[in-house]
Amino acid sequence: MSVDLKTKEGRDKFLKDNLADVLNGVNDSYGPVLVDELLRRIDYTITEFNNEMTSAFELLKEKDKKRIEAFEKYEAEVIENNSELNAWEKKLNETENK
Repeated sequence: MSVDLKTKEGRDKFLKDNLADVLNGVNDSYGPVLVDELLRRIDYTITEFNNEMTSAFELLKEKDKKRIEAFEKYEAEVIENNSELNAWEKKLNETENK
């Protein structure tokens, strides 16, 4: 059974299931108020991390799209300028493309 970490309920269940021993020790020493605060902070950290990763991947996709567009533009210019090359330059381009 998989856990849905995208929802608050899924994260809470995952944390409570996997941190049960740690939380019991904290609860025994410090009380339920601090356990609740710890869970709230862990949830906030996970949410913030997910948001930052989503933002980073969106930026990466955008930069990759721009890189591909720039490369295609450069490639088109090279093909267009290929007719202006002398025989030696054409030969070099042919060997590079192989």
